[in-house]
Amino acid sequence: MSTMTTKRHRVWSGRSAPALLWAAGAALLLAGGCGGDDGAGVPPELEGGVLATFEVEGERFRVWVTNPATIADLEALRDGRSTANIPNGPLLAGPGTGGHNAPWSWHLDPEETEMAEATIEVCSGLPSFVEENLSDWLALGRYCPWSARLESLEDFR
Repeated sequence: MSTMTTKRHRVWSGRSAPALLWAAGAALLLAGGCGGDDGAGVPPELEGGVLATFEVEGERFRVWVTNPATIADLEALRDGRSTANIPNGPLLAGPGTGGHNAPWSWHLDPEETEMAEATIEVCSGLPSFVEENLSDWLALGRYCPWSARLESLEDFR
């Protein structure tokens, strides 16, 4: 487990050096694309929450979370104090705040998403399957991938 602190936010990665290098590169890309000159690298849209990256059978998606209880659950999962690894929340159209879940054209509700140990199977699937069948998933209204694994957690509070 490794942790990286930047000027205004911390990045945790559950993997060793390769994941840390990926996270560092992503942070540099974010810093370069923000347009601000304060050097912080934090998009203003992402202040006040955490950005969790999940891996689901080789695919990745991100969840922007502003709910304090869910943030605490994510921190507990990151620290090995929880087994609630399934993000479970209302599915919404668009890549989300600051485009955080791009390239996907959907995201989970940042205030209503919770972490769960078990959910109903109907809302589980790969991110690409959600994308390919987005209208059906939006009608279902929820996404909860059973095989999700927290890959990184960026703190923008």
